[in-house]
Amino acid sequence: MDVLIREAMVALAAVVVLTGCGPVADGGSAVVVTGQVLAGPSCPVERVGQPCPPRPVPDAVVIAVVGDEQRGETTSDQRGQFRLMLPPGRYTIRATNPGGYASTASEEVTVSIAPVQITLTVDSGIR
Repeated sequence: MDVLIREAMVALAAVVVLTGCGPVADGGSAVVVTGQVLAGPSCPVERVGQPCPPRPVPDAVVIAVVGDEQRGETTSDQRGQFRLMLPPGRYTIRATNPGGYASTASEEVTVSIAPVQITLTVDSGIR
């Protein structure tokens, strides 16, 4: 019996390592929330045939909150991409533009079993 328990524990540890989602304090599993922070507009004037897509925002502070309580925080990389591990629940994910024009974008998400992917677009301040 002791051998079976030990083998089950090893198998469980392997699953946790391979998936990257380990147990969290409340007994649930962490789920990944990924995304990108963009800033727009990125040109003062958009012309027909000359697209001016939003640009990635490096070093944006991205937080996950429930009500007034912060539950996670990270910073976007040079491509504006971020990754948070959160237990299941409903969150507001907020990104703040670290540049000269302070702007915040947010999105409500429900974290359950599947990974969540979002894009947050902050105001660049270009007019």
